[in-house]
Amino acid sequence: IHYVQACPGSEWCKYGTGNSLALGAKIEQLELDGPLPSKVKVGVSGCRMCCCESWIRDVGLVSEKNGWKFIFGGNGAGRPRIGDVVAEGLNDEEALALVKKCLNFYIKNAKFKTRSARFMERLGIEELKKGLFE
Repeated sequence: IHYVQACPGSEWCKYGTGNSLALGAKIEQLELDGPLPSKVKVGVSGCRMCCCESWIRDVGLVSEKNGWKFIFGGNGAGRPRIGDVVAEGLNDEEALALVKKCLNFYIKNAKFKTRSARFMERLGIEELKKGLFE
């Protein structure tokens, strides 16, 4: 993982509903099934203000009252793309497990040097959900 950006979340921010620092640290420690096809940037936002730009990161997590919202396939570069919502209402363990499962799916199915945004344009959210949840 290229880098994980996490806001102060519920530890410091009055709007924070989730402990983004703790979840971000756990994501940094993930052990995956192999090397990633391209760099992966992660944004973990402790509230809906999205200080970590979770919608335009390869992997984004946003804390809401009912749990974490998991977003995949965003990009903020020359061809920007808003990520797709994969799941909502996740607790910390479910969010971490789904990030790992999604990144392993990305490892197995993406071509070398393909960023997640281009991968999702080719694959589509329905195919990703089918691969993750079936």
